[in-house]
Amino acid sequence: MVLLELLLVCAGGFLAGLVGALMGLGGGLVAVPFVNLVLGLPMQVAASAGLVSTLATSSIAAGRFLRQGGLVEVELGLELALGAALGSLLGGLASGWLAGPLLQLVFAGVLVLAAVQIGREVVWPRTGQEAGDCRRPGPGRRALALGASLGAGVLAGLLGIGGGMMYVPILHLLLCLPFKAASATSNFLMGLIVLPALGAHVAHGHVELGLVGPLAAGVLAGASLGAWLMPRVRARWLQLAFGLLLAATAVQLVRQGVASW
Repeated sequence: MVLLELLLVCAGGFLAGLVGALMGLGGGLVAVPFVNLVLGLPMQVAASAGLVSTLATSSIAAGRFLRQGGLVEVELGLELALGAALGSLLGGLASGWLAGPLLQLVFAGVLVLAAVQIGREVVWPRTGQEAGDCRRPGPGRRALALGASLGAGVLAGLLGIGGGMMYVPILHLLLCLPFKAASATSNFLMGLIVLPALGAHVAHGHVELGLVGPLAAGVLAGASLGAWLMPRVRARWLQLAFGLLLAATAVQLVRQGVASW
C-alpha cells in the first residue's frame, strides 16, 4: 500500500471513529461505505473492515463513557447483548452466501428506516403523557427491544455495521433512554457483540490485514476525539446529524448497488 493510499485509509478510519463515538454507531456505518464506495473493495471485505472499526471504536469510546459515569446503562446493555450476540454470529455466517449488491440494498433499506425514526424524534419530540409512559417501559416493550436486538445483531454480522444505527433507535425510541445515554450504551453494547461476527468473516477469508491495520489506527484516534466531544455537544444536533448521515449513506449505497446488479 503506497503512502497516499495509507493516509487515505487512516483518514477514513479517523472519520469513522469520530462519527461512531459521537453518535453510538461503532464506526462501521462510515467504514463500510468508505471501503466499498471510496476504495472500491467488495462488500464482504468492507463488512469485515466495518466490524474491526466497530471493535476499535467501542474499546475507546465505551471505556471513556464508563469512566465518566451516568451515560452507559450497563445492565440494559448486557440484557440486549444476549440476543445481539446470537444474531451477530448468524449474520456473519450468512455473509458468505449473499451477493455484494444485495447486501448494499439491504443495508440502504435499514438506514432509511433508522433515519425516519430518528427524524420523527427530532421533529416531534415526546411530550406530556407520551414522555411519561416512555420513561416506564413495561415487559412488552422490553421483550420487543430484545427481539429487535436479535435482528440488529443479524444485520450487524451480515453488513459489518456494528448495529449502532439500529441499537441507538432501540435504546432511544423503544426503551426511552436520552439520546446521549443511548449513544454511549450502544457503543458499550457493540463491543460485546461484534466478535462472533468478526470470527465468521475471518473464517470466510474476508479480512484483509493490510487494510484493517491502518484503518483501525485511524479509528482509534477518531474515537478518542469523538468520545471527548460527545458530552459537550447538544443532543438535538447529534440526532439531526445522525439522521442526515443515515439518509445520505443510503442514497449512495442504492446507487452503487443498482449499478452493480
